[in-house]
Amino acid sequence: MPRILRCAVTWVAIWLSGPSAAFADGGTVRFSERHGNYVITAFTSPTPLRAGPVDISVLVQDAASGEPASDVAVVVRLNAIDQPQAVLTQSATAASATNKLFRAALFELPWAGRWRAEISISGPAGPAETGCELEVGDPLPAWLTLW
Repeated sequence: MPRILRCAVTWVAIWLSGPSAAFADGGTVRFSERHGNYVITAFTSPTPLRAGPVDISVLVQDAASGEPASDVAVVVRLNAIDQPQAVLTQSATAASATNKLFRAALFELPWAGRWRAEISISGPAGPAETGCELEVGDPLPAWLTLW
C-alpha cells in the first residue's frame, strides 16, 4: 500500500475512533443539576457513547460555595432499560479519575441500547440521587480498533 494511502487510512481510523481510544475525566456533559446540597455534573466518554469500555465521570460540588466536594462517596448504577435484569454497579472514585476533583467509574457495556444511569451521592452535606437516560450505540468494528 502506498505510504500516502496508509497515512490517510490511519488518520481516518483515528478520527473515527475519536475519544474512545483514551478515557479521561470529562467527555460529553449529560447533566449538571442541583440535588440536595450538591451540584452534580455527569460526563460520559467515549463520544458518541458506544457499547464496550465506557467512562462515567462525576463532579460533585457544594451547592452553596461551588467548591468541589472531596469528602463524598459516589456510586453509579447502569440499568438496561430494555433488559431490566441487566444492572451494572461501580463506585466512582478519585483513584479511577485523572483529575482528582472528579470521581470516575469505568464500565464495560455489553450491548447497545437504552440505559439508565443512576448516581447516588453520600457525604457530610447529606445524600443525593439523580440520573439520566443514555443512548448507547453499537461498538466500533473490530478492524478499527486494531489501528
